[in-house]
Amino acid sequence: MQALTTGCSGDGFPTLPLGRWLLIGSLAVLVACGNKDAAKPAASTTTAPAAGASAEVVPTTANVAPATVPQLLASAKQAYGEDRLVAPDGDNAVEYYLAVKAKEENNIQAAQALVDLFPLGVGLAEKEIAARNIEEATRIIGLLDESSPGSYTVSKLKSRLASAQVQIQREDERRLASEQAAQQARTAAAAEVVAATPAPAAPKPAAPAPKPEPRPVEPEPAAVVTAAPTGPSKDAVIVRQVQPVYPAMALRRRLSGWVELRFTVGTDGKVSEVTVLRSDPARMFDREATRAVQQWLFEPALRNGVKVPTTLSRRIEFKQDN
Repeated sequence: MQALTTGCSGDGFPTLPLGRWLLIGSLAVLVACGNKDAAKPAASTTTAPAAGASAEVVPTTANVAPATVPQLLASAKQAYGEDRLVAPDGDNAVEYYLAVKAKEENNIQAAQALVDLFPLGVGLAEKEIAARNIEEATRIIGLLDESSPGSYTVSKLKSRLASAQVQIQREDERRLASEQAAQQARTAAAAEVVAATPAPAAPKPAAPAPKPEPRPVEPEPAAVVTAAPTGPSKDAVIVRQVQPVYPAMALRRRLSGWVELRFTVGTDGKVSEVTVLRSDPARMFDREATRAVQQWLFEPALRNGVKVPTTLSRRIEFKQDN
């Protein structure tokens, strides 16, 4: 076979041996076939679900409502049993039953359950209003309004909620005003203290103490000699003695007794300041004895010829004749 030499053709391509041209052509055919196969879409590697398996994904999160009516009813029943009537948000019996009604408007089970839950929800809403939990009360009232549109009870709840909001706002305004007034008072008081504090004055030199003037010598008073009064002295003498009345009760009981009295005889001879010291029987004859002594009359006592008051004591006897 005639050997082919390597060179360049007239169009600028290199001149190759025939065997190499055959090899290059074969490679080109293989590459073209490979690209053609690669252009076909790749087969899906996902395994098809087995026969009878459900393709629906059921959410497992508690706050996500199930998709089907039976699942919603089951979740509502569970929430009711766990006392999750209107809370927490998104996971309570009322919202589950409302979701059932959204799917099946005429679902009797959900409708009856919402009727039964309505008064309980009203009570919980009122509790939140009383506790000033405005946001939570608003959410619960919204659920009640959705479960029973146009309800008069819901309208009353809305009015109470609005009143509570106004009251809270007023209380906040009053509290803020009070705090501002207190702050202003403290500021004014501090300013007054600063203004009222005088600058320390320079100390004045102490004035010399005045010398005491000599006291004039007073002549001693002459001794006054008073002559002692002279005259008679004597005790008070009774000039009129009134006998006491015998108490009727003591007469009936045939009781006897006595009363010891102390009294004052004035300078006019009259008796005053009568006091019972002792008596027997106690209090039986006290009143009548006192009345009698108060009517007595004395000649007043004398001391050096001068009338003086004096204090005397007497025992008054009460005896019945046999």
